Amino acid sequence: MRTEEGSDTRRIRQQLRMTQEEFARAIAVTASTVNRWENDHTTPSRLARRAIELLVESRGVCPAAAAGAPVVAAS
Repeated sequence: MRTEEGSDTRRIRQQLRMTQEEFARAIAVTASTVNRWENDHTTPSRLARRAIELLVESRGVCPAAAAGAPVVAAS
């Protein structure tokens, strides 16, 4: 069964315009770990997901937009 977790991680990293190495360093994991996430061999732990959320927020990117969700303007 294929999950969307790997493609979400890849979209977030690409939205941040970071290489796997840069992304890994920013969230304190190895580049091979990021690669395994992106290729659906494993999923980020709760701690890693939180580090990703904090990175996205610190870069001023909407977390939903970074994950590829459509952005709905407030009316």
